[in-house]
Amino acid sequence: MTVFVKKYQNTNRKSKAFGKTYARTVMIGTVGINELSAEISETCTVTRHDIIAVLSALGPAMSRMLQSSVRVKLPYLGTFKLGVNTEGEENEEDFNVMHNVKGIHVLFHPETQVNAQGNWENELTRGSKIAELPKDYKVKPASGGTGDDEGGNAGGDNTPSQEDAGEDRP
Repeated sequence: MTVFVKKYQNTNRKSKAFGKTYARTVMIGTVGINELSAEISETCTVTRHDIIAVLSALGPAMSRMLQSSVRVKLPYLGTFKLGVNTEGEENEEDFNVMHNVKGIHVLFHPETQVNAQGNWENELTRGSKIAELPKDYKVKPASGGTGDDEGGNAGGDNTPSQEDAGEDRP
């Protein structure tokens, strides 16, 4: 399987990496629950309709668990948990959860294992090959408005302009 990338130049004049060229992932399409369930049903005995039913219930069930301060671990995928955005206070007694917590977001940590060479290996990217997107390739328009088919942040690129959240492994 091939992960396509295209080159881009950092145009942020404030960045130490200004003017340098990097690669950014390009999503060439979007699959939905129907395509995903068809793919899954080809590798097991469960029907596509049963898979659709389970996948449809997965989001709301995960939401309930996450909102109860529980991590959700899905084998071969990874672990989900909630994190918060906060404003700091100089003095601990001045910190007020209702005032200083500004938002809540989902953190995802892909399942990883140590391979034979002693390196961490991500379950979702194992075996991937990288190739530059052919210049004449036409990216399919997004269906349903989910995903970022132009290679933006939803592509998961790892450029010097993005900061690591510093979260620990699940």
